[in-house]
Amino acid sequence: MTCLAVIDVETTGLNPYRYDRVIELAALTMRLDGEVVDQFVTLVNPERDIGPTSIHGLTASDITAAPRFVDIAGVLLDKLNGCVALVGHNVRFDHSFLSVEFGRLGHTFPNGPTVCTMRLAGGGTLSSCCEDYDIPFKGDKHVALHDARATAQLLATLLRDAPQEASRIAHLSPIAWPKIPKGEVHLLTRDESRRRLTEPPTYLQKLFAKAENNLLPETEDTAMLAYTSLLDRVLEDRQVNDTEAQSLLDVATQWGIPGNEIREAHRNYLHQLARAALADGVVTTAERRDLHQVALLLGFNSTQLDEILEGISRKRLQKPIEDKSTPAPLRREQLTGTRVCFTGESQCRYLGQTITREMATELAMDRGMIVVESVTKKLDLLVVADPLTQSGKAKKARKYGLRIMHEAVFWKFLGVEVE
Repeated sequence: MTCLAVIDVETTGLNPYRYDRVIELAALTMRLDGEVVDQFVTLVNPERDIGPTSIHGLTASDITAAPRFVDIAGVLLDKLNGCVALVGHNVRFDHSFLSVEFGRLGHTFPNGPTVCTMRLAGGGTLSSCCEDYDIPFKGDKHVALHDARATAQLLATLLRDAPQEASRIAHLSPIAWPKIPKGEVHLLTRDESRRRLTEPPTYLQKLFAKAENNLLPETEDTAMLAYTSLLDRVLEDRQVNDTEAQSLLDVATQWGIPGNEIREAHRNYLHQLARAALADGVVTTAERRDLHQVALLLGFNSTQLDEILEGISRKRLQKPIEDKSTPAPLRREQLTGTRVCFTGESQCRYLGQTITREMATELAMDRGMIVVESVTKKLDLLVVADPLTQSGKAKKARKYGLRIMHEAVFWKFLGVEVE
C-alpha cells in the first residue's frame, strides 16, 4: 500500500540558510485514500531564540524541555520509512528546513519526490484552500499537527479530482532515507509541555520540606526581610535557575527559616504584587500574565492567585485605601547612563500597541538610559521578553553574570503603564 509523509514544521523564522531553526515538527503517514496510519509530533529545542511568538504561539518556556533535532532525527526517519513522497502545503519550505537540519548532523536529506498541496490547489494559504474545498480546519493555525492534518485532508480531496497525479504517486518507489540510529527520546507535544508548566518547580518542594512543623519558633524579622529581598532579586527575570534555587535553599538553611515560614513569605510576596497590580482597580493582561508566572514560581496555582486577587478587590470595595505597594517611578537621574539591552519579541502593549524594539528604545532613552544592541561585560541590564529565552544575548548575559530582568518588571521599574 502506497504511503505518503505529510510534513509540517513551525520555525523560528523564514530563512533556514542563516540562523532559523525548526521548533515544532509533525509528520503524518497517510494512504492515497486519505487514511492516516501513523503520526509523529514533537516540539524541538532550537538552542536559540524562539522567534515570533505572535505567529507560532510558542514561548521559550514551552520548548525548554523539548528534545533537540539531533535527538529526534532517527525516530523521525523510522516513521518515514516506506513513504514514497514528502507532502506539504508549500512543501519546498518544509523540505528546505529539514534539509538544513539534517545537513547540520552531517547527513543529506533526500531531494526525492514531493507533493505540494498549494500547487495542486492553484495557490493560497492552507486555511483558504481548505475553505475553498469545504474542508473544516480543526484547531489553531501554525500548530504543526493541526496544519499537517489539514494538509492530509486537502491532499485526499485534491487527488480525487486528479487521477493522473494519484496514479503517478502510486507508482513511485519508497524514498531512500539516511541511515541514522533511532535512540531513546521523549517527544514533547504542546499540550504536555504546558501541563508540565503548571506543576510546581522541584526547588519549592525542597524549600517547603525544610520544616512543616508550625510549632517551630518564629524566625527573626531580619532573616525574613533578607530572604524576601533575595527572593525579589531572584525573580526579576521571572525564572529560577539551579544556582538561584540552591542559593535560596542555602540561605533558608543557614538562617534557620522553616518551610512553613517560607511558604508564608511567598504568599505575602505574591499578595504585595497582586495589590500593586490592583492599585488602579484594573489588572491588565500583561499584569495578569506576570502574576501567574510569579505565582507558579512561588508555589501557587491559578485558582489560589485568583482567590488572592478577589480578596484584595473585595477589601478595596469595602474600604478604599491608599495602596503604597506600587513603587514610585524612578527619577531620570537615577537611570541616566544605565546601559540596557533588549532581547525577544515583546508581549506587552503600550498605548494600545505591541511594544516594538523601536518603542522600547525610545521609552528607555527618554528616561536617560543608554540602549545598546549587543551584550558585553559592560552591560548593566538585559531585558527579556521571555524568561526562558535561549537567545545569544541571554546566553552571554548568564555567562557574564549580568543582571537580567523580565519586561513586565522593567516597565514597572520605569513607571511605564503597559497592558
